[in-house]
Amino acid sequence: MAPLKDPLARKLGDEMRKGTVLLALFLILIGTYALLVEFIPQAPSLEQLWPVLIIAVGITLLISYFRQKGNEPIRVFWGVFLTLGGLFLSLISLTDQNYAVLATWWPAFVLIAGIAFLALWLAEGIREWGTLFLALVSLVFGGAYLAVNLQILGPNTALEVRRLWPVLLILAGLILFVRGVLGKK
Repeated sequence: MAPLKDPLARKLGDEMRKGTVLLALFLILIGTYALLVEFIPQAPSLEQLWPVLIIAVGITLLISYFRQKGNEPIRVFWGVFLTLGGLFLSLISLTDQNYAVLATWWPAFVLIAGIAFLALWLAEGIREWGTLFLALVSLVFGGAYLAVNLQILGPNTALEVRRLWPVLLILAGLILFVRGVLGKK
């Protein structure tokens, strides 16, 4: 068969090939899991493995960011967020914990968002200070709430955080100040 010269036909052919590859990978994974369950009855159930789908989507987004010429940095944000979020949910689903622990551990998702914003900032070329600001706010907020929920600083952590909230205003002011000074270049 002669190669397709029409760019639209070539793009359509590439899309069909990608769909075929995804279907093939899906069938291989389902077959592997079915075989695993057949020979190892104590293998994790699908109910426990569902976060793997979230991880797979995240890794796919990261791979597509690095493979394509017209990089879209937002893929880095969602790739990191979904991959780390899926790993966190896997820790819950594959252990003896139930999802009630999320009442305590929900700030982990805010921390994950902070890490994802930091990755986005790096992917954008370390010049979008608003993205860095979001990353730092998410990391500080998530870390503070996790420290409160886990009582890392003692049983009175919540009271101390309530007393020290002006520190967050000072940090936000410092970040805006640095952004204003560096933005004048």
